[in-house]
Amino acid sequence: MTPTLVNRALRTVASFGSGAAVLSSDGQGSGPHDASVHATVRDDGILEITLDDGGPNALRPEVLDALRAAVEEHPDRAVLLRGRPGMFSAGLDLRFMATAGPEGMGELLEACGRALHALWLHPRPLVVLAEGHAIAAGTMLAMTGDHVVAVDGGSWGLNETANGMEIPRFGILLAAARLTPHDLDRLLIAGTRVDAARAVAVGFADELAPAHEAAARAEQRLAELAALPVHGYAGNKQRVRGAAARTLLEGLTGDIAELLTGLRKAQEVHT
Repeated sequence: MTPTLVNRALRTVASFGSGAAVLSSDGQGSGPHDASVHATVRDDGILEITLDDGGPNALRPEVLDALRAAVEEHPDRAVLLRGRPGMFSAGLDLRFMATAGPEGMGELLEACGRALHALWLHPRPLVVLAEGHAIAAGTMLAMTGDHVVAVDGGSWGLNETANGMEIPRFGILLAAARLTPHDLDRLLIAGTRVDAARAVAVGFADELAPAHEAAARAEQRLAELAALPVHGYAGNKQRVRGAAARTLLEGLTGDIAELLTGLRKAQEVHT
């Protein structure tokens, strides 16, 4: 990724705080782990996954692999996926992108696509509690939820255009499953950021809540969904989303190659 594009994108998230994932193991399960991903099976059987790196909750390969592993290790658990108050995720780790090179960028995009696929097709209910900003890949991550509660005040949107980037097809696919064609065209092409109320209105999220009520509403909806017949829920999620999800995976390698070619061309323009 070119320094010019990275600097532009870093300015976009500067107000969200700094910070990057720290590699660590929490001792749970057998898959990849990262210190910013905290996955716990609660006493009520819910798998609660909290993303918190102390800053923008940046998504880098290790973080994405840990999110994917958390749900794949617990296919029979309903999931509550959350960030922390004020921040769900500001998207891909731009500092990683600045130094990764083509191979590292490809690794990051593949990890993102595969993590979103695993979350979106998780057979049990998955509710997202976004208590703050959900930007770019952060919006994509939120859209994997079966129900998404947004806290009033957060910023949302696939703003890649504003940062001189192209949107991975997996992000477009997730948005297309939630937005009307008109909003998909208008918001994604221009890279428009919206507030939480508008995010709910267009379909990035499902419910707007004040900060003091959001967790309770997410828990209530998760309990309602978890009470539905397991086989029917999983089967119909697969029927509704399966074909699109297969398209996501089958086209992932080719799309990453196209994105990397575009980044190289952008670099040539700026050198």
